[in-house]
Amino acid sequence: MNGLINLYKPTLMSSAQAVARVKRILGVKTVGHMGTLDPMAEGVLVIGVGKSARLFDYLIKRRKTYVAKFTFGYETDTLDALGTVVKTTADIPSAEAVLGAMMSMLGKIRQVPPAYSAKHVDGKRAYALARGGADVVLKPSDVEIYDVQLVCQPRPDETVFRIECSAGTYIRSLCRDAAVMCGSLATLTYLQRTQSGVFDVSDSISLEALEVRGGAALIPPDVALSDMPRLDVPHSLRAELENGRKIETDISGDTLVYCDGDLFGIGCNAGGVLKLKTYLKEQGD
Repeated sequence: MNGLINLYKPTLMSSAQAVARVKRILGVKTVGHMGTLDPMAEGVLVIGVGKSARLFDYLIKRRKTYVAKFTFGYETDTLDALGTVVKTTADIPSAEAVLGAMMSMLGKIRQVPPAYSAKHVDGKRAYALARGGADVVLKPSDVEIYDVQLVCQPRPDETVFRIECSAGTYIRSLCRDAAVMCGSLATLTYLQRTQSGVFDVSDSISLEALEVRGGAALIPPDVALSDMPRLDVPHSLRAELENGRKIETDISGDTLVYCDGDLFGIGCNAGGVLKLKTYLKEQGD
């Protein structure tokens, strides 16, 4: 079994728990997600099954889109609704002020991740240190905000945004920083990932639906890599490709390698010779 699942992760479930559920449903040992989605968040979680789990390094960097609700007047230790309130304020900014703060962060920015995050500090997860009472201060990371749209203002102390951003962006940190710019405090109280790379929430599948569809829900791995160049190795060289023998090439950069319409994997040019750096073909295919 080999392919990708566009899973709709429910709220209050960790990404690791979602992976464990997929393993159990499909009866496959090799399963991994392509980018963590916080427990509070719901929406698109791309999961690789079988050899497609090897695509983490290629898919983790794809841009993401979220719908996020900021609630002003307080801040929690986790910066989201699952945390404990640590600060409060009576200063509630207008939606126009918050939008202005968000728009000022368009482009490439340096962002400080939340203390409660999966970042590593001296070999340990930051959230584990924070839960243990440590004073965790993380180094800023380079991220990029491509687009921000104000969706609505459900209440005077709430604003909902659609945010398109690079991988590695913490929406909780955007919420915190926008509030600070407005002289206020805020907590992320709703988050939905609506897109991750080519995967859209409208095409996602629930765990309950996966129970019914099983392996039929798998998406071919090259669907997520459609922006990569393609090399079609002639049939006369199929044996060389299957047995790892020398095939001369002039490709440049990572390239999808096919033969007779079969995807063998991702290859590169190693001194004029084709090298399959990520093998994706199932035995017997």
